[in-house]
Amino acid sequence: MPPMCSGPSLKKMSSINERFELGKPLARYSTYQIGGPADFFFEAKTKGEAVEALNWASEHDLPYFVFGGGSNLLFDDEGFHGLVIKMSANEIRVEGERVYAEAGAKAGALVKAAQEASLSGLEAWNGLPGTVGGAVFGNAGCFGVESKDVLGDAELWLPGEGLKKVGLEFFDYEYRNSKLKKEGGVVLAATFKLQKAERSEIDKKMKEIALLRVQKQPPGLSTGSFFKNPPGDKSAGWLIEQCGLKEAMVGKAQVSKFHANFFMNKGGATAEDVLGLAEKVKAEVKQRFGIELEQEVIYLQSS
Repeated sequence: MPPMCSGPSLKKMSSINERFELGKPLARYSTYQIGGPADFFFEAKTKGEAVEALNWASEHDLPYFVFGGGSNLLFDDEGFHGLVIKMSANEIRVEGERVYAEAGAKAGALVKAAQEASLSGLEAWNGLPGTVGGAVFGNAGCFGVESKDVLGDAELWLPGEGLKKVGLEFFDYEYRNSKLKKEGGVVLAATFKLQKAERSEIDKKMKEIALLRVQKQPPGLSTGSFFKNPPGDKSAGWLIEQCGLKEAMVGKAQVSKFHANFFMNKGGATAEDVLGLAEKVKAEVKQRFGIELEQEVIYLQSS
C-alpha cells in the first residue's frame, strides 16, 4: 500500500532507506496484537543500522519511533505517520561482573546470561517481557528490582547530539520514568553491574520468581500492568478490583479476571477499545478513591 504521509522520494533515499518497508502492519509487533500500518518500517539488526536510520529521519524531519519487544506498547488503530524502527541488535557478553547487552536483546536472554555466569542481581527479572532497551528507557522493574538498581552505563542516540555514553546518573530515574522518557532519545546498549554468587542460590531465586509470576500474571494478549501503582500502599490493581471492575469490557478489551491491572485483548480489540476501557477505569477509581491513575503502557498515536 502507498505511504500515508508525504516524505522524501524513494528515488532520493540512501541505501539504508531503500530497505524501509512501506505500510507495514504493526499489530504483529505488539503483545496486544493491535495496530495499523506504519508509513515506513525498518528492522535494525545492528546498532549502526539503527543510528543510520535515526540520523536520516532526523535530517529529513520525519517523525520516528523506536521499540523492541512491544510488550509495553499500544499502537494506534491508524498506525503511525512516520518511521517505526524495530531494534533487533541483540549481542550479549559477560565482562567480569558486568553484562553488556544491546538494546534489542530480550530481557530473558540477559537474565539467562547472568545466571550462566553465576552473576546475581537480575533474578527478579526472570520472565520479564520486552527488551533491554525498553527496560532501561522506562526504568522497568518487577519484584523489587528496577533498572536503576542494576544499570552501570548505557550507549544512547540523542536528538541533536548523536551518539553518547552515559552513566546511571544521566537518567534521573523515577518510578517507571526517566529523563529519556521525558526528553527523548534511544537506548542502543547497556551494561549491568552484578555480583558473583553461588549458582545454586541464583537458580533457587529464579525458580521462586517464576512461580510468583505464574500465580500473579494472567495468560493472553496483554501488555502487563496498564497503570502505574500510585503513591501509598494501595496498588492500581487493588483499587480497580475494589471498584468491581474485574471482567469489565469496552468492545473486545477486558479487565482481566485474574489481575485487575491487566487489560486483555479478547480477540479483535482495537486501540480505541483499550483506551475506552482505560478511561472507564480511571473515572471510577477517581470517583471512589480520589486517585488519578497514570498510564504505564506507551500509546503510540498515529501522528
